Amino acid sequence: MRLPGFFISFGILLTSCSHDRTFVVGLQPFENFDLRMTDTIATTIKETYGFKTVVLNNISIPSEAFINVKTPRYRADVLIQFLSKHKPDSLDYIVGLTDRDISFTKRDEYGNVKSPEDKYKDWGIFGLGYRPGSSCIISTHRAAHRNSVIYLDRMKKISIHELGHNLGLEHCATPYCVMQDAAETIKTIDKIKPQLCSSCKRKVM
Repeated sequence: MRLPGFFISFGILLTSCSHDRTFVVGLQPFENFDLRMTDTIATTIKETYGFKTVVLNNISIPSEAFINVKTPRYRADVLIQFLSKHKPDSLDYIVGLTDRDISFTKRDEYGNVKSPEDKYKDWGIFGLGYRPGSSCIISTHRAAHRNSVIYLDRMKKISIHELGHNLGLEHCATPYCVMQDAAETIKTIDKIKPQLCSSCKRKVM
């Protein structure tokens, strides 16, 4: 998932793994986020993008992100703005990690709330990231599964996807590419591969 409207600058790629230095990604767990999942996401980012990862100390989730329209949730756009504002200068990117349900307002190509408005004004999502930008947020809430292998696989894909938006990648139409639009269903995430297609890879490597 990516941010619509003025949060996105189309066609701009900010980074490349072939630069002279290695980029550093900070993982920011909120509340009591599972350290084992943090380690899995850190390893996934290293293996996919070749970036160095740093796990930050757990912090409280900002209260200003809380919303209770349909159900108690946290606004993903508020969270990534919080992360961007508080990102240490030593980091190039920061990835927020939470087990809370997160949401944002889904809009059409004209910037209006997608119809029906009562459905999309507060829309639950797996993750969200600036494109391009320095921060994204990932939630385990909607990716949970009783099968731990499926659960871990989903989180790997979501982390690659959201950081991919930070790097400037938009949604990809290539079958099985991890940058495919989830199209409002977890089934899409289960079908795609935990890797970038050759076209997306060329844009960031």
